Amino acid sequence: MVAELHNRQVVRVPELVGLPLKKAQAVIENAGLAVDAVLFRESYEERDTVLDQKPARGQMIYEGSPVTLWVARRGYMEHLPAIYRRSDAVGRNVVRDICFLFEHMFGSIEEVLERGHQYYDPHECPPEFLEWLASWTAMVLDMDWPESKQRAILKRAVDLYRIRGTKRGMILFLHLFTGHEPRVAENEWPFKGFRVGSEARIALDSVVLPPVDRAHCFVVTMPVRFQDTTPETIIRIHRIIQMEKPAHTQYCLRFESDEGDAELREFFAIGLRSGIGIGAEVVKAIEDTGEGAPTSAGTDSAAAGDSGARTDDGRDTGGRDSGDAT
Repeated sequence: MVAELHNRQVVRVPELVGLPLKKAQAVIENAGLAVDAVLFRESYEERDTVLDQKPARGQMIYEGSPVTLWVARRGYMEHLPAIYRRSDAVGRNVVRDICFLFEHMFGSIEEVLERGHQYYDPHECPPEFLEWLASWTAMVLDMDWPESKQRAILKRAVDLYRIRGTKRGMILFLHLFTGHEPRVAENEWPFKGFRVGSEARIALDSVVLPPVDRAHCFVVTMPVRFQDTTPETIIRIHRIIQMEKPAHTQYCLRFESDEGDAELREFFAIGLRSGIGIGAEVVKAIEDTGEGAPTSAGTDSAAAGDSGARTDDGRDTGGRDSGDAT
């Protein structure tokens, strides 16, 4: 204990009498001291003006020592008839003492009620009150934002609420939460679905997937590559879009990609340029020899090599050249 006191610095108590209570508390903290208690004393001075202090001004005390303040209050006596303000022969007044007792008990509540309007102002409310105040307008604040940005956005919460569900609002909220301004294309859908043939009809429709009404669709393109985006950011983007889009609409989220040879097309098509049930072999184009029926340069020529050539009169040459047969 002695060693701890020896290491503590000695500071001089500043002058606090005549200062407002808030300013006096700030001066005490700057001097390295602590406010022990704030007591009320009946006075006609301006409310919460410091009337007395302990320790007195100029006294040398250890850093962190408590300081007691007496501030001016009219007291609840001013609301009572004059007969209750009289003191006895020795200057005591029991009613005044009881009123001061209640004033000390409920002084903190009265102080909160006096500055209650600050809790409804985004620039003056306590930091822990910002999230509750934002819930009034269904505004979601990012805890990673600096406090100044949270207060500035919350100040415009009512104006931002008017554009919710619009293209402008979605772009603005995505830009605020991700730092990137996306492109939103309305009445578009990147895929045509699962189709079988261009004119084929299975039952009543050739589209296997349900039809998509482009009037209720939009595409959101983020100006960043998918490889450069974290999973947490992707989840946040989806949540923002689902929160800001109209309930009856569908959306597709895309990311910026490097340009290449591949183009976006139907991801599965049957009957346009493919064959089903023909075989596992690769069917090549048929060449026209100009001497009658066209011949195949693929499997037909290979079969002729195995079975041998035949002359026009039907004789089997056994695979020999026609020049040798003659």
